[in-house]
Amino acid sequence: MIRSRVFFVIGLLFLLVILFTYTFVDFRERDDKAYDLYQSGSYLKVLKLYKESEIPTSELELTILSQSLSQLEKQINGKDNQKELLQFFQKRNDTKLFEWDTTRGTYYHIEDPYFSHLKKHGTGYKRALITKINSIIKPIPKSEVTHFLLLLILEDPRGMEESFSDALSHLLTFPFEPIGEIETGFLLQTLHFLSQISGTNLYHQTATIRGKNVNLRSGPGRENSEVGKVSEPEPTICLEEDGAEETIGGNEGHWKRCYFPNTQKTAWVFSGFLKETLADETLTREFEKRFKAVDNEIRIDFEGWDGKKIPQTFFGNYIPRESIRVYGETGFPIYGSDTKNPSAERICKKLSGNKNYFEFSFMPTDSETPIPFIEIHVQYNHLEHLAYSISLDQTSIWVNKNRYVLDGAKRRENLSLHINRQGDKWNASLWRRNTGLIQSIRSYPLSEAMLEAGKYSWEICLPLATKPNRDHVLLFEVRTGIH
Repeated sequence: MIRSRVFFVIGLLFLLVILFTYTFVDFRERDDKAYDLYQSGSYLKVLKLYKESEIPTSELELTILSQSLSQLEKQINGKDNQKELLQFFQKRNDTKLFEWDTTRGTYYHIEDPYFSHLKKHGTGYKRALITKINSIIKPIPKSEVTHFLLLLILEDPRGMEESFSDALSHLLTFPFEPIGEIETGFLLQTLHFLSQISGTNLYHQTATIRGKNVNLRSGPGRENSEVGKVSEPEPTICLEEDGAEETIGGNEGHWKRCYFPNTQKTAWVFSGFLKETLADETLTREFEKRFKAVDNEIRIDFEGWDGKKIPQTFFGNYIPRESIRVYGETGFPIYGSDTKNPSAERICKKLSGNKNYFEFSFMPTDSETPIPFIEIHVQYNHLEHLAYSISLDQTSIWVNKNRYVLDGAKRRENLSLHINRQGDKWNASLWRRNTGLIQSIRSYPLSEAMLEAGKYSWEICLPLATKPNRDHVLLFEVRTGIH
């Protein structure tokens, strides 16, 4: 009797230990922990997951660590927790803390040992660079602004136009050292390209001065000091707008902070003295020519997307949903429709330049009914025309009405659609690496005249069920370009 009671107590204690372990011990992969901590704003906890001298090999982890240091630098230069953070980094042997003298006191800069290990021109590198720039909350030395500016204008903003535009606009509000003629050309190409992209803060912000000896000021309002004068037709690109309305010289408008390429300076000007212009086509052609070599590397992913807002650079009727993390990556869940209410919205991303392949990475579904998860559209005559619809069920992938039976393994898949034009249609083939899965997949009918004239563009669209069921396809990324 006593022995049975002892075994009962031991078993009960063992069960409690197991329950405690599974309740309070986090068994997830370290990159998943780091990602969740970063998203919650726990930047110090991200650093504490790693040894001081450790440099991870994962691009995702390097990006999160670099971004965390940038966010902590922003906090140190703010008002909250400054003393505590300074003490932490002063004791951290492998991280140097620099003090820069600026017009607004000391700026504390944290040396980043992770940024230089990121793949140059890669997505993680660009995300980390943009975070560094957006973390600057007060003036830093002109040489440092120039350094960031030169790094930024060498990057291709396509695929992250909105955040890139925000970062570039933010950086140009700080004084910087003069840059060379070639670099100035790169900057103007990028600014004019972004001014054509809806959703960016630079959209339709190219202008010229209207009038003579128009005052430029240090802030939004006539009470601010004058910093120069310009006359028509001085070109400019406006970066931000003050919300207050005002009337000056009989003109109603707002004060705008604008960048003036001829002087390489930024100042505030009243919008009543601005005339909106179209983006310079020569500059945008030069931009596309400059990045033509990386057209094959256009990549759409969902890192940084939290589910509450539409993914960056997409447009359309967005229906919020929770993001899903698998193996350290963020997936976009595309749900099946309720069979009684099959209606759906969609969100799309415009693509520039010619395309002849679309590669997509996804996790298969358990759905018995095919779930459309990617639509490839051609846009002409200001209308969208469906060329290909790609669907998945638990056994097969469908491209339009063409079916290929998958092997049933619940693993991440990478497939690609290769497209060649034939008359008023495209003819496509579905591939897995070097293996052709389906040949001769005809697109839905399109205008042969428009295709022949080349007056069309591509779009990637993701269907969103208005009344979803539980089944879903998890989309990780889409790559597109020219082979």
